[in-house]
Amino acid sequence: MKSISIIVLFSIVFSIEKQADIGFLYGVLSRLNSNTEPHVLEDSAIINTGDEIKINAGYKKETHFYVIFKDSKGEFTLFYSVNDQNNEDLSAQPDTIYAPVLPWSKFSDPPGDETFFLINSTLALNNLENLFKRYNRVKEKGRKKLAKQIQNEIDSLDPEKKQDLASISSRLDKPVVGGVTFRGEDEDNLTDISLTNSCTGISGLAFKKILLNHK
Repeated sequence: MKSISIIVLFSIVFSIEKQADIGFLYGVLSRLNSNTEPHVLEDSAIINTGDEIKINAGYKKETHFYVIFKDSKGEFTLFYSVNDQNNEDLSAQPDTIYAPVLPWSKFSDPPGDETFFLINSTLALNNLENLFKRYNRVKEKGRKKLAKQIQNEIDSLDPEKKQDLASISSRLDKPVVGGVTFRGEDEDNLTDISLTNSCTGISGLAFKKILLNHK
């Protein structure tokens, strides 16, 4: 079967909920220690030390996309933002970007909750970006204080933390049937460039939190 155009897929994403005004496609994939074939990782999945993870995303140009990681020690990493110059756009569409926003990365000890935040916004999240710039410069004591500020900033974007549910993305997270592939790959077979889910939001913000249980 031929791959589906990413433009067509975005029309499918926005048809999920008529109120949606922003959305993205994503795939959170894993390679288990004993198996090199990719598997889809869903929220609350169990992973083990030595397992690998890769995240792909497709989002509209002129929007801002972020991948933030909070590890089992409570430390933050901004893995991807639209300001990154070294991330390759693998799509050939004029108004969309498809990128491996996190290359294959291996989980290491200690075990605990490993949390990823995928955020797509029509506006740049300047406060969050500035917090990460400071976070990456300071020593451990200062990092703990800034980590709390980063978490508060993320919570202010999380629709589950908002009483008015200004964004509806968590409710609208949907699987993409068969996954989405590019460059002639068979869409019925999962590959390490597949997109498997969609997320939409309103008020210019789509937000997805993925919590993994690291054993």
